[in-house]
Amino acid sequence: MLANLPPLPEEILSRCPALPVKTRASAEYTLVLDLDETLVHCSLTPLDNATMIFPVVFQNITYQVYVRLRPHLRTFLNRMAKTFEIIIFTASKKVYANKLCDILDPRKNLIRHRLFREHCVCVYGNYVKDLTILGRDPSKTMILDNAIQSFAYQLDNGIPIESWFQDRNDTELLKLCSFFEAIPAMGRDVREILRRKYRLRDHIPFYSIIHQQEGPGRLPLLEVPPPPVAENNEEQLITQVAPKHPQMVQ
Repeated sequence: MLANLPPLPEEILSRCPALPVKTRASAEYTLVLDLDETLVHCSLTPLDNATMIFPVVFQNITYQVYVRLRPHLRTFLNRMAKTFEIIIFTASKKVYANKLCDILDPRKNLIRHRLFREHCVCVYGNYVKDLTILGRDPSKTMILDNAIQSFAYQLDNGIPIESWFQDRNDTELLKLCSFFEAIPAMGRDVREILRRKYRLRDHIPFYSIIHQQEGPGRLPLLEVPPPPVAENNEEQLITQVAPKHPQMVQ
């Protein structure tokens, strides 16, 4: 998919930002966070050691959502909110994600904005988070996501993180805190910092060869077979990655 990324259609390129303009009181830098398997693991079937359970009405049916919070999540959010404008950007449905965000941030002093599935671009059946919809300075915007394809159009703005399901000894969020907090003081384009640290273009087959000159979203120099189109998942409530469970997931 990344090697054969199609150009963004004109209607996407010309759309207005979904967020209000930053105020003077807003943090200079923006941190975009994915939800599922990045900050939490949720399921519509019972989970052992669930941190919380909440109801969601979807298509006139009430579902119980079982939630596990990734270790150190609350510490991570509290520390990041002091330095960044935090935006949740998820490929899951608004009815579910909005309620979960209300639980994670009941006072609404951590998460500044929320974007959902309807704000994504569908590419080969995958929900891609085109960051131009934020209306934020790309040199001061980062996205943390467990699925690299989610930030395919702005690969150099992305920080990949291992998908999380239940490991109680996980420390990935905690390890990122100091790194993230140091970035604004560097006074550099975050894309340069992240490109050098993660070298994602070098680790994705064909990507560096095809997109190095043209840039993501433009026509490739090489012929690469298009990836198979994922099955229609528009009516799924929660968007997740493997391992898959017998529930409404991707």
